[in-house]
Amino acid sequence: MGCAINKGQDIKQFNIKLPDSHNLTSNQTEADLPNSEEQFLQIGMNRYGLGDFLPKVQEVYNKLGELQQNIQGQYLLLPDQSIYFGSVVNGKREGVGKQHWPKEGNLLEGTWIDNQLNGRARMIYPNGDYFIGNFRNNIASGMGLFVTSKKQVQGFWLNNKLTGEGTEIRKNGTIYKGQFNEGKIQGQGQFEYANKCIYKGSVVKGKMHGKGELIFNDNTRYIGEFKANSIQGRGNYQASIQVSGWFHSKFDNKTLFIYFFRSETRILDESQHCTLIEKKLEQFFD
Repeated sequence: MGCAINKGQDIKQFNIKLPDSHNLTSNQTEADLPNSEEQFLQIGMNRYGLGDFLPKVQEVYNKLGELQQNIQGQYLLLPDQSIYFGSVVNGKREGVGKQHWPKEGNLLEGTWIDNQLNGRARMIYPNGDYFIGNFRNNIASGMGLFVTSKKQVQGFWLNNKLTGEGTEIRKNGTIYKGQFNEGKIQGQGQFEYANKCIYKGSVVKGKMHGKGELIFNDNTRYIGEFKANSIQGRGNYQASIQVSGWFHSKFDNKTLFIYFFRSETRILDESQHCTLIEKKLEQFFD
């Protein structure tokens, strides 16, 4: 049986970025706009004059409800044609409000200080993903929650990037608790996989990599070296008896094949004398 090739999966970075035009400060008040009432009517007055929301944005908005209740104020039409409704002082966003980009679809709710987003805010993206967290001068900074169709991630954002301790819960049942770096799972952490296996140890780019411990769904375990989600290197396998040496693994047809070599074997070579251990798994480590 040939070696299975584990294709690398893209690791989604949980980085927060406001639309490029968000920092523009040359806002126009309703009184400054020629025929402003007609312009807003052309954009759409279905919801607070912010324009029609995209279906997925509307669905999430209805599910979550308003972030800030009973917002009052006035409309601002920004140079990028996004629309703001909320508290305004001297033509600038100041206080609670909402901002909608009809062309792109983003919907932002939060609190502004001197035209900068500060404090708790929520961004709903066109595809239905959303982020709720703290901002400081338009930059995600502090605790936050990012929810997508496939997972939700909770942790600490620094300079718009998830950094430090966090938790990722995937729709397939896998749960990760541990360190993030620059928006990626990286450092020390623990995976509770959907296939009922548990990994504790070093993770790099969202994968088991380095030294760690993998507890299988039958309570046997491997402690040793990993590389890119595969067992590879020196280690110790613990079952009814314990064996130590060099190990390699590959996944094929819902089976994890673990190859045990007593002497140093840096590259998997099935022609060499070895002991083969098989683990039935419904799915790979993802």
